[in-house]
Amino acid sequence: MIGGFRDIVGYAHSWAPCLMSLSEAVTPVTDRRPAVRQRPIDPTLSHLLRATAVSHARVRRLHALRLVISAGLAAAGLFAVFLGAVTGNPLSVTLSVIGVLWALAYSLGLASWADRELRRAALLQEAFEVRFFQLPWNCILAGDEIIPEDVRHLSSRYRGDPPRDHYEMPNLPRPFDILARQQQNLSWGSRVRRRYAQVVMAAMAGWAALGLVTGMLRDSTITDLFVQWFVPSLGMFMLGWDTFRDQRTVAADRKRVCGYSRARCVQLAHANLDPETNRDLCRMARQVQDQLFLSRRRAARVPRWFFARYYTQDSSDFTAGLAETRTTLLAAGLNARVRRPPNP
Repeated sequence: MIGGFRDIVGYAHSWAPCLMSLSEAVTPVTDRRPAVRQRPIDPTLSHLLRATAVSHARVRRLHALRLVISAGLAAAGLFAVFLGAVTGNPLSVTLSVIGVLWALAYSLGLASWADRELRRAALLQEAFEVRFFQLPWNCILAGDEIIPEDVRHLSSRYRGDPPRDHYEMPNLPRPFDILARQQQNLSWGSRVRRRYAQVVMAAMAGWAALGLVTGMLRDSTITDLFVQWFVPSLGMFMLGWDTFRDQRTVAADRKRVCGYSRARCVQLAHANLDPETNRDLCRMARQVQDQLFLSRRRAARVPRWFFARYYTQDSSDFTAGLAETRTTLLAAGLNARVRRPPNP
């Protein structure tokens, strides 16, 4: 009996190295480290963050200015429909002329101005993320970077709360951490922009219905309704349609790219230690970053109040989603141990 027990102990000692290697193999699946780690931001990146915030704020102000003017003219047109029998034709003609002139100014002037500001904001955000993610700059797509002097000038105009000195990154080896962060940006932005597009479309439909109902209550003719209400509202309808179309397109593109990136990461998770696989994923990270730049270049951020309205719920959802993404990658065979450089 004692001899048999000693044989079992001997077999256990002989299998110990294999058991240890097996334990290391399954370590990624049972990893209990936090899903997010804090990465510090150096002063140069901090200036880029401030400049980006200033530039995006200017884009928002330009959109707000266009919205206020367009809504004011639309409200004046609706007021003219209510008082059409009293005010007579001069008011209707005046509002129609102003509405046409504003639509032309929107199409030819302010839209181009806002587009230039939007491009600069997208370039600044691209410069921050490219440096932080350590990705190459795509000169073919984005052109030249904004010169440091202009970045510092914009940064000096920042008047908000002190910028954060850290940036949250998924607790994954490179380049899976970059890809997971990009996926969160894509998914979150898709939800916010799709939601905003739906609100804008609902507002336009409600305004159109209100004008038609008002015209029916006043027994207005089609010509009077068109001249008194539709023409003054033309600028607002143009702004609303452009906003709806751009935000919906951006949301669809982001959702598509996010789905492809996630599927590709899960597919290659088991081979993350292969240098060729890492090079392929780094190239994909650069391509995903290109899509992020194009989406930011096409449509402005949603208004700050709208983003803050849903921030708590969205933040909770996508933080949990980031943790779930990490769990999925580990279960797919990702080795979560980050290789440290050898000591000199």
